[in-house]
Amino acid sequence: MILAEMTSPEIDALPRDIVVLMPVASCEQHSLHLPVFTDSMIGGEVARRVHERVPDDVLVLPVQWLGYSQHHIRYPGTISAISETHLLLMMDIVASMVGYGFKKILIQNSHGGNGPNISVLLQRLMERYGDEQIEFYSRWAWAGGDKLDEIRTLGGGGSGHAGETETSMVLAMRPDLVRTDRLDPDGEREGMRVPGAAAYHRFDQRTQHGGVGDPRPSTAKQGQALLNASADEVAEAVRQIRELKPFN
Repeated sequence: MILAEMTSPEIDALPRDIVVLMPVASCEQHSLHLPVFTDSMIGGEVARRVHERVPDDVLVLPVQWLGYSQHHIRYPGTISAISETHLLLMMDIVASMVGYGFKKILIQNSHGGNGPNISVLLQRLMERYGDEQIEFYSRWAWAGGDKLDEIRTLGGGGSGHAGETETSMVLAMRPDLVRTDRLDPDGEREGMRVPGAAAYHRFDQRTQHGGVGDPRPSTAKQGQALLNASADEVAEAVRQIRELKPFN
């Protein structure tokens, strides 16, 4: 089921154990060659393909495109929430669906910068709804790395920001939006990491022009395979969540 295409009475008639799929993404720079809506396009397309696979088990929400992208904010076109706003926005979306009685929420993330807030969100949801029979889950929009490595030319080196994975996916969806004359293997600058120590740097500090990973081997055929593998995996998670009865 696609929430945006349904009437309120149709939504109200749904079984409350259907899995509510909540795609969260971003609007941010993607190097020299990809559009700023890349993460949202990918998240929305994976969710659409999940619906094709398990239409009776899932209720797909509209993509929440406003993500946490402060590490990209120096690049024009990036639109970012601050941490507190992003966390509260996701909380309000979940609370709306829980308020209608839906019991199973799966957050599908397609932007790495959202990860820390999603972890805190799950903690807050446990605190808020811990005494109720409501299940909250999160997962990446893409399939596991081993599965994707079988498809990518560069294997694990094909991931990253605006690298082979994302570029191939956008080529599969909207090839007209990929500036194929501007593909460049940017990557992390040297000296930005200390083994065993965590740090947080903006992408204009970490890279030459905002990309991590080599996009040059990307193809639309690869992109279709990557999207299908991802949708297969998320759909399987939806099936398992729908069947799971952890509180009985």
